[in-house]
Amino acid sequence: MKTNTRFQSFVTDVKVAGRGFARAVNAGSRTLAAQSWPVLLVAAIVLACILTIIPLAVTLFIAFLVFKYVANAIFDRRPRPVAHRDVE
Repeated sequence: MKTNTRFQSFVTDVKVAGRGFARAVNAGSRTLAAQSWPVLLVAAIVLACILTIIPLAVTLFIAFLVFKYVANAIFDRRPRPVAHRDVE
């Protein structure tokens, strides 16, 4: 039976990617193990801010923007033209 060379190439690529990922995780764990406790605390706080506060702010911005457009569509509020006075 003939072996599919494309499948073998895919399997080889997945193995290479897996080894690279394992090396990256191993290097990261060694780096974290070498850090002091205050540095780990700051890293944890920064990571928590990135994972929670920034997406929350973006989501709220999009929600309020959608709310603004819906309210404008419902109440049909358009900007009024400015009435200019002739000053003589």
